[in-house]
Amino acid sequence: MTIDIWSDLACPYCWIGKHRLQAALAELGPQFGPVQVNWRAFQLDPTAGLMPVPLRQAYEAKFGGAQRTEQLLANVQAQARADGLAMDFSQGQVKVSTLPAHRLLQQAQAQGADVHAVAEALFSAHFAHGQNLADIQVLMAAGAAAGLDAAQVQDWQGSDQGLAELQAEMAQGQQAGIRSVPTFVINQRWAIAGAQPVAGFVQALRQIAAELAPAVAEPGAQACGPGACSL
Repeated sequence: MTIDIWSDLACPYCWIGKHRLQAALAELGPQFGPVQVNWRAFQLDPTAGLMPVPLRQAYEAKFGGAQRTEQLLANVQAQARADGLAMDFSQGQVKVSTLPAHRLLQQAQAQGADVHAVAEALFSAHFAHGQNLADIQVLMAAGAAAGLDAAQVQDWQGSDQGLAELQAEMAQGQQAGIRSVPTFVINQRWAIAGAQPVAGFVQALRQIAAELAPAVAEPGAQACGPGACSL
């Protein structure tokens, strides 16, 4: 079984969903069979630049004011903390382009490093510590979590290496109908939308595994639902 996680590093539900999927796979155990998890790049705001904007300011403009913004942040923060994640929106988070962060994940995969460790470091940097995901120092520190050399990270970020391929991947997500994240696509056929509860992931994966036994995977899947960040 392969699971493609379409995700953005600035999406709080993507961090929550990552941990819930991991918990579900741990509950299913090794007897469930091998599962390959791939990270796929998605940008909630492809127009965001490298100049940081206070996150609350950006959210107030998007969601219609300070009161609504505070409600949304408090709700997702409570969900994350209930799952043991140190999400803290009092740390001065900023909105910036997540392209550099996606490029770091791409580099980790290309160099055989632990992509999941890099993703976790990036999520934690942003949501727990309010760090700028486009800052080269933050990127180098996140890369170090998986043993990536700081100079190599800097060189990759300063070049166009892999950029065309990454942009093609993001276009592929759009063409496949991905409109919200996280979206978990299994064997390019089934989609689980949003940061589902652990029990929901377990049930869905068991049902899909049962269908996989006689089925041949077919390309194309799309879905949207609650607990996800949308365009």
